Amino acid sequence: MATARLHTETAEAGHRADAHLWRAAAWFAAALWATYVLVPSEHTVLRGLVLYPLGDVAAVVAVVYGVRRYRPRAPGAWLLIAGGLASFTVADVMLAILEVQGTQGFPSVADVFYLLAYPLFAGGLVVASRAGFREGGRGTFIDAGIITIAATLFALLLITSTYIADPDLSLAAAIVASAYPLADVLLLAVTAQFLLSTSWRPLALRLLTVSLALILVGDIFYSVQELYTSGGDKRLADALLLAGVLLLGLAGLHPSMTALTATAGEVTLPRYSVRRVVSLYLISLVPVVVLTIQALTGRVDYVWITLLAMVAIAALVVTRFVDLVGRTLRAAEREAALSRFGSDLLFRSGHEELVTTAQRAADELVPGGSARVIEAGSEAIDESALFTALVVVNGRVVGSVVADQRLTAEQGTQDALVTVARGLSLALERDSLLAAEQATADSLAEQNAQLRELDRMKDQLVSSVSHELRTPLTSIGGYSEMLLGREFGDLNHDQQDFVEVIDRNARRLNRIIDDILFVARVDAGRLSLERSWVDVAAVAAVCVEAALPRARLGELTIGLTAPDDLEPVWADQTRLTQMFDNLITNAVKFTPPGGTITVTLSGAEDMVSAQIADTGIGIPPGEVDRLFERFFRASTVGAVDGTGLGLSIVKSIVEVHDGTIAVTSAEGVGTTFTIELPVRLPATRPAETEAAE
Repeated sequence: MATARLHTETAEAGHRADAHLWRAAAWFAAALWATYVLVPSEHTVLRGLVLYPLGDVAAVVAVVYGVRRYRPRAPGAWLLIAGGLASFTVADVMLAILEVQGTQGFPSVADVFYLLAYPLFAGGLVVASRAGFREGGRGTFIDAGIITIAATLFALLLITSTYIADPDLSLAAAIVASAYPLADVLLLAVTAQFLLSTSWRPLALRLLTVSLALILVGDIFYSVQELYTSGGDKRLADALLLAGVLLLGLAGLHPSMTALTATAGEVTLPRYSVRRVVSLYLISLVPVVVLTIQALTGRVDYVWITLLAMVAIAALVVTRFVDLVGRTLRAAEREAALSRFGSDLLFRSGHEELVTTAQRAADELVPGGSARVIEAGSEAIDESALFTALVVVNGRVVGSVVADQRLTAEQGTQDALVTVARGLSLALERDSLLAAEQATADSLAEQNAQLRELDRMKDQLVSSVSHELRTPLTSIGGYSEMLLGREFGDLNHDQQDFVEVIDRNARRLNRIIDDILFVARVDAGRLSLERSWVDVAAVAAVCVEAALPRARLGELTIGLTAPDDLEPVWADQTRLTQMFDNLITNAVKFTPPGGTITVTLSGAEDMVSAQIADTGIGIPPGEVDRLFERFFRASTVGAVDGTGLGLSIVKSIVEVHDGTIAVTSAEGVGTTFTIELPVRLPATRPAETEAAE
């Protein structure tokens, strides 16, 4: 953990250092450009041999350092751009030397290096495009072609034709002069094709875009001033060109410079927008506007060039329309394939079948068999030229959907493959859950079978044990009764005590066996009731009367309060007797001498209520909720005998009569049990009453 934290802190420190360096470079570039603009034109050495070359060299160093520091995917793209900047540097130094010497001519060796920079810039953008496999190669190529034809028409008619028609220029000068606008057109064509197929969100790409635009605008200003202002002041053109060079260096120094050669899956690609359509439409009207101007001005020398441009743009527009229709149809086919894929997943199960379904969908989305569904660890693949969508199940990568980047250049195709991967992930996860659920169900079924077998064995054990215990206990009880009845003669005092102990414990064992059998019948759902209309007051009175001898022995007061008009209940009299007997006996056992036990009956509408209250030892608050658990004995009972089944039996009797039981208790104060039994008139009352009678 400490190592990971140290690594994170080191990375953050590196990011802060990079940001600080870039900001410092930006301030330096701004200061250098401002100084160049403010220095008067007569300071030729300072402007041409110091400030301008310094900006060129700084831009070259910034790009090279950025490549070394950030290691982009295809460094050749940025290195070609750095080469173009270096070519500009050599040309600027040569031109400044010629100007200082007063031997500047046209064309010169400097022009060779100036013209060399443009194909180097264009080559860098071409390498970047190929490295990124960007979207819609044909569509963006057509859009860039429309822009290029319009720019070429402008360059030919406004600049090149003027150079050709100038009788004062030599053939070499005319060729070199015409090469500049054509080089600008080349750079514009490649730049447009690149920018139309990538996102402008990374700062480095925005700086790159602005820098190339400034270089192109600077060249246009230079050419226009050269042609139409008798070689006027070149300060504006030079300022624009220097600004473009400096921004190009800042673009290469920014951490986001890796976006230039990032693959389509690593950057956000542009969508075909209405703004783009409208812009291309307006650009396509340039030949029409030029033709109109030529017709109005009577300059018809180069009408054939304008007409040729119109025909070419019209052909590209038609081709673009066909391309858009094709993209729309392919999008519809992708939607249909994804719809079939989703439907198939609903009716497929099993790992192999689901993977086969996904493979079939991938084949439909990327024709030619280049798309594959690869399971994790099945084969090693080179992901550098592949679009990859991961298949994740329960947070674990189990495979991937891969395809050739060039065949998935359209964003819709990539999105569709991602949908296939996600659909396969969900289907495999669903299949895994169903398999786990089935395994759990099988396990539960097996466990239930084992539990049923154990329950049957328990019933057999309880039945067998109770039978085996009752037989000797019956004999013990019978013989003890005969001995106590003096059927075999008189007993002395000690013998009398011993036989009474034997008889008392035999009866106690019989009660325990009865309780165990009762609980077993409740668990097995075989507790039968012999219902009849029962006078609850009479049952309670019998139980109170039975408890009187023991209550008097313990110096307790026991009483019963019941209204004369208490409704009878439809219940099992034997079970109600057992219920009252257990509660009253418990109260007698756990109430110290001098205490009071009160049984209170009351009736309300369709309910009979019974309260058994005592002034006994009470129950701790934390144990009240466990009072009806089997074999549970409160911590306050001490050495008082009992099995802990009595209250559990009472609760079962109350519930089987659809009643409720509640308890309130305070330690050292006493306990009150409240029972509510419904007075119920069953539909078969006459027949049942007759049977009961």
